[in-house]
Amino acid sequence: MNANAFNQQNKNPFDDEVQYDDDSDDSLFTDDGDSSYCDGNNSNHDNNGTSGKGGHGNAKGKQAIAAAAPVESSWQFLGDLPYRRVSLYDDITWGPEVPTDGNTDNHHNHNKNSKNNGLTSLPPEAQTNIRIKSSHLSPHEYAQFLSSTTRTIVASCPNGGPIATITIPRSVGGGISGALSRTQIRIMTNAGQVLSTIDFPPDVVDSGQKNDTSASGNANANQKRQYSASDVLSMGFTSRCILVLILRDSYCLTFSLSGKPILPPFYILQQVGVSAGVSGMGGGELELLEATVYEGGVAVLSANMTCALMEILDGREDGDEDYRNSAFVATRIVRAYDYDDEADIGSAGSGGGGGEDGSSPGAGSANVFQRSDNGFHPILDSNTASYYALITPLPTSTHAKSNYISYTSIAVLPRVHTQSRHPDLFLGTSENSVIICDTSTSGGIIDVSCQERITAPIIQMKFAPNGRFLACFTKNSIMTVISTNFETKVLDFDTSDGSSDLPHNMEWCGEDSVVLHWKNLGVLMVGPYGDWLRFPYDGIQNLQLCAEIDCCRVITDHSVEILQRVPPATSAMLRIGSIEPSAMLLDASDAFQDGSPASDEAARAITKTGLLMEAIEVCIDAASKEFDIDMQKRLLRAASYGMHFGYKGGSKSGSIGGLADGMSDSNNGTRPSEMAMVFVETAKKIRVLNALRDPSVGVVLTRAQYDSIDATGVVARLISMKRPAMASSLCTYLQLDEAVRAYTRAARAAAFVATDMNNSDSETADAAIKILNTDIKTSSMNRGGYATVALAASKAGRQGVANLLLTLESSISDKVLALTAIGMHSDAAAVAARARDDDLIFHVLVEFEKVCIAKSADASNAQMAYLGTVVKKFPPEARHLLSKYFVSMHDIKHVVNLQTKAQNYAVAGSIVAERALNLPREQDRLSSLQEASRIFGRGKETIFQKACTDEYLELILEQERLRRAYGQDVTAKTSSVTDTIYNVLCYAAVKMREANKLLAECEKLAKKFKVPEKRLWHTKIRAFSVTEQWGNMRYLAESRAKPPISFKYFASAAIKRNREVSDILWYVGKVVDGEERYDLYCEGKLWKRAFGEAKRLDDVRRVMHIRSVCNVPEIQRMCDDYTAANS
Repeated sequence: MNANAFNQQNKNPFDDEVQYDDDSDDSLFTDDGDSSYCDGNNSNHDNNGTSGKGGHGNAKGKQAIAAAAPVESSWQFLGDLPYRRVSLYDDITWGPEVPTDGNTDNHHNHNKNSKNNGLTSLPPEAQTNIRIKSSHLSPHEYAQFLSSTTRTIVASCPNGGPIATITIPRSVGGGISGALSRTQIRIMTNAGQVLSTIDFPPDVVDSGQKNDTSASGNANANQKRQYSASDVLSMGFTSRCILVLILRDSYCLTFSLSGKPILPPFYILQQVGVSAGVSGMGGGELELLEATVYEGGVAVLSANMTCALMEILDGREDGDEDYRNSAFVATRIVRAYDYDDEADIGSAGSGGGGGEDGSSPGAGSANVFQRSDNGFHPILDSNTASYYALITPLPTSTHAKSNYISYTSIAVLPRVHTQSRHPDLFLGTSENSVIICDTSTSGGIIDVSCQERITAPIIQMKFAPNGRFLACFTKNSIMTVISTNFETKVLDFDTSDGSSDLPHNMEWCGEDSVVLHWKNLGVLMVGPYGDWLRFPYDGIQNLQLCAEIDCCRVITDHSVEILQRVPPATSAMLRIGSIEPSAMLLDASDAFQDGSPASDEAARAITKTGLLMEAIEVCIDAASKEFDIDMQKRLLRAASYGMHFGYKGGSKSGSIGGLADGMSDSNNGTRPSEMAMVFVETAKKIRVLNALRDPSVGVVLTRAQYDSIDATGVVARLISMKRPAMASSLCTYLQLDEAVRAYTRAARAAAFVATDMNNSDSETADAAIKILNTDIKTSSMNRGGYATVALAASKAGRQGVANLLLTLESSISDKVLALTAIGMHSDAAAVAARARDDDLIFHVLVEFEKVCIAKSADASNAQMAYLGTVVKKFPPEARHLLSKYFVSMHDIKHVVNLQTKAQNYAVAGSIVAERALNLPREQDRLSSLQEASRIFGRGKETIFQKACTDEYLELILEQERLRRAYGQDVTAKTSSVTDTIYNVLCYAAVKMREANKLLAECEKLAKKFKVPEKRLWHTKIRAFSVTEQWGNMRYLAESRAKPPISFKYFASAAIKRNREVSDILWYVGKVVDGEERYDLYCEGKLWKRAFGEAKRLDDVRRVMHIRSVCNVPEIQRMCDDYTAANS
């Protein structure tokens, strides 16, 4: 584009009108027979031609070609660029509602007699109140009244998707604001059929951020506010078909096409610390100036110049997860709700619209996704839980304060067009400049300083679809187009002569022109060289422009049109007098249809030029980009006609009609060439596009848009639009991937079982199985399908159907999840246990606990009911796994309750007793031990455990008594009776005056707890020897003539404590056994006595042992002599 060519605009574009001829006849070709590429049901498609009335019925005779007006006459030229205005749907009645009583006849008569408000929609109560006050007005006056008191926000889904509307008061206060405090959001197809309705505001709006994972997520957790329709600021769709509604205090609501909330409501701007001197934001305390929804989310600008970017990501996509990990450190995340617990399927009569064929929903109808209020659909809404919002606050307020500027507009450049692969936020400033905020980890702000190129503050900005150019509308009514790097200024276009007001809409039309709309002035299209076109829309109250990648969709009160640049190849071919090869081929084909013999010569002439293949390609491509069915047929027939001549020209490999490159002639030449395959694939694509554009579907895709979202995206959109039967047929027709086909089969079967209320469970299940098994080779292709359909059947109240279908499910994980979702938790746990999958078992246990808590207001009762059911109905594996989990928790009451419910009193009591030993406070330990004793007492097999626990309790009491009587150091806090006695004996050495009492206390303890006498004597010897109480030890040794233990233990204790030899010999002398005496002498290193004891035993080996360990020469000589004498 040449920048110098844009400064020549000096003419008011509103002085003249580009008249559009609605009466021209573009029926260029008709055919009585069926077409191989065009659906027969679409042969009489209305409002599909390039002049606004395409798709006429059959013509009379082949003279229609010659009589038709040239196609070029329906174009408008923007300089040298041809544009066409294609009327897709005329006379639309937006959102006809089916009454809840099912009386469609009365409803139809009501529609005829009621006032048609176009895109404006009022809830019934507001409609009644307003019409009572305005009953004296004519329909035109009533429309003017609504236009002056209300405002309808229209949002359109990208790539020809559905639209959403909401009507709100123009101002707060007054009669209309009170009557319109509540309103409705309608999501509709382009043909006006309602997909879903959403009441606004919700009955109770909770500002709590329970799913917000940021540190400040609970700042407003306890605040609730009631909103009204006047609080709505903006609305729009993202590229994921998610409807985003923004309120004036940055409160954000998100919905799917079925009207189901996707994310919990949240504030994009949150309240910050007031104590820090920062003004609050969010929580209803700060009003937004602007909010713009773009393909990835929404950007908001508040009154204190604070900005934030909210992006909606999908956790199932690796790219989104990697993107989240690289996000700015200050970002916060809002997770999706799990709506399964409150899910419900609406009845067939609720909602709006009819079947896919326009009929009312019934047993065989495909349009069965009728949704009740707050409902959930297992197919439409099963994947919404993976979505989450990534909210990035930006430091724009600080920048504005430090530079004394304010922001006037906001726009977002999507991340696919940026180098950082993060969105860039563009803000127009009051100083005629633009700042760019980098939302990546750097978070920098750059002022581009474009005052030389921009003469006034920017109040609207829009990016071109390719992200290379930015259209700016300034305060002095000049529309400027500039490159996104602000190095090249492309265009300045002054609109002040036509209107000094801000345009209602400004959007791009493809990549070559900008479209602006002023109310009551029509639509203005400005081209790349300053050329312009005006399209009048007289008497239209509501008009919305929707930018697409290759056109601009125009949505009005009564029609949907597109403004599109005629594709260059099509333009060159269809111009009057064109000599392009494709034009010559088209003329030859037309002549052939007329029966002219000259057609043969014309076609052969093209063949001789070598441009026949190029002409065929152009015809095929042009046909896929046409909207008029007759023109599509005409172009495809021209391509087919040319392919015949290519075949006649030779059948060598690679020829048009012969074999494709690399093919052998083993098939007798029956394989089509590459061009023939392109022809067939394009014809299929055209047929799909025509079927999607049918008013019963209402998806207005162009060829470029279809290629951008591909067939899988079309299928997903059809399912979300409640067209599962058509999605399934499309998958079969295009032979899509088996996973996609299985998904659509499951969606179709789920739709069927949800509405088939007239047949028995077995008949319904058989029909669903038949749908699932359509065109499959092995049963493994339906893994997960039966579970999905069973879930839908359960939601619809067909539990018998769900049980029958689940018996056929081969996927363990899907079967367990489905059984859990429909409330059969014990069966789900049994399936998971048979599969030995601990993760699935634990999932079932967690979900069942949620159900029990939701059913009971008392948490303790819910927990007991939960544990009782797990014990009685769940498999043992589930109970054991739950027990392991509870044991790992700090609070043991859950595992104790579980084991008690299972009558495992030994395990339950042992857990309590073990935990009691680790408690620091004595009183807590006693209480826990008493509880353990009580648990042990409930079982017949735990008598021993109860006795041990009771004795331990008595021991603790005895220890406490001793500490009170003799001091805290008398005994340590121990669990052993022996250690207690040992400590008391040792303490006797400290308290010499009370030694006798302490010794008596030990005797009492030993008697009370039935300590064996041998253990008591060993304990006394150990304590006396350690504390040097040798007198007490001698007294103990002399207390019995025949003690319970050997005297060797007395001797050994004396030896270890290095007592005098006389004491050691006294104790050793009491030992009766000679071998024990020998060992004691050796231990005490009394070698002479050891040698004498060895001689008495007459044991040479012991003598030799003494010789080896003793270093005394005399003893060594004695040992040698004895050894020599006895050798």
